[in-house]
Amino acid sequence: MLTESELRQGLRRRSPIFPDVTVDQPVTLQEVDAAFRAGRRSRADIGITNHVLNLFLEPRNPFEPQRMRKPKMEAVVFGTLLALVVFAVLGFNIAAPRP
Repeated sequence: MLTESELRQGLRRRSPIFPDVTVDQPVTLQEVDAAFRAGRRSRADIGITNHVLNLFLEPRNPFEPQRMRKPKMEAVVFGTLLALVVFAVLGFNIAAPRP
């Protein structure tokens, strides 16, 4: 049994923690990375892109994951008001007489 202080000392020295244990199939860094990326790709419900989309779109239906999501009412209202303001500013600036 390893004590906490022995474990910390071994980690500081970067020495093997259990040198007498042998593994039949050692795992490489590339295999771990590939497994991590495959697991991440299979989880479409996590990630920064999905969190940003959740601000503007209705929640995804778990029974129909391929169906397109509708925009939230708040996003539609805010987008419409923003578009009206942009059109008004552009319209008044274009229609303004040139000095």
